[in-house]
Amino acid sequence: MTGYIIRRVLWLIPILWAISLITFVLMHNVEGGPFEAGESKGSTAARQALIAKYNLDEPIYIQYLTYTANLLQGDFGPDLVHQGTSVNDIFASNWKPTVTLGILSTLYVLVVGIGLGILAAVRKNSILDYLSVGFATFGASTPNFVLGIILVSIFAVELKWFPAIGWSSGWTDWKPVILPVIVLGSLPAAYVARLTRASVLEAMDQDYVRTARAKGLREQVIVYRHIIKNAAIPVLTLLGPIIATLITGSFVVEFFFAIPGIGRSYVQAVLARDYPLIMATTLIYALVIALANLVVDIAYGVMDPRIKYS
Repeated sequence: MTGYIIRRVLWLIPILWAISLITFVLMHNVEGGPFEAGESKGSTAARQALIAKYNLDEPIYIQYLTYTANLLQGDFGPDLVHQGTSVNDIFASNWKPTVTLGILSTLYVLVVGIGLGILAAVRKNSILDYLSVGFATFGASTPNFVLGIILVSIFAVELKWFPAIGWSSGWTDWKPVILPVIVLGSLPAAYVARLTRASVLEAMDQDYVRTARAKGLREQVIVYRHIIKNAAIPVLTLLGPIIATLITGSFVVEFFFAIPGIGRSYVQAVLARDYPLIMATTLIYALVIALANLVVDIAYGVMDPRIKYS
């Protein structure tokens, strides 16, 4: 397994290089630029001065070589919109809300999605099963922003239980966290619940389960020791990209709830054509997704020793 992990990690180098090249070329070919608005708008001399200051008047291959050289030193470059600020500074100040939101949403998905899926399968055709299927159907068919509008209208505007926007900087004030976590985690939780239910029902029909029941084992022991472990492989396949998406894919949720995270900064950077911030965020998100998939592949071998790596 060690050799497999090393090969996978080494493969990240050409993957990240390709992503950086494609993102760089695409961004520099998009119509408009970071100095088309703001204080420099309407002043040709000011725009030209800023373009020369950040070497945007050089050939694109020279710009890319300079960017790559800085990137190898851990420098993502200056932020073109916020003068005097680097991309590293923006990440340093904005990563905590994004990571916290991603981790809490992941816990929500694991507890709600897997829990409802198991209970629905074990209590097949019961009211709990119908509620679980209804939740999964609603969650899978409702976009994030629509669910956000519904929850904010009910729990923030009407009931006033939670704030409509904002984020908590500490663990003492937990109310601003609830709605964003539910909005971000409901869609993947619905998918996980549906897949978990189907996997558990399939495992319950296997011969080893009937053998365990014939031996007189308690149903709880059969479920937790035999059914869940063998039904986890398909769920793990889905959890890899889901976890990566929860940690990196909170653009809409952060923007909707005005959370000062990387996702919100990314949306603002796209609107402002802030090349360095867009490229840095894309690279970091690609790295997180690749590492999440690697962790899932390793978890396969832990859950099922029959899986061999080559």
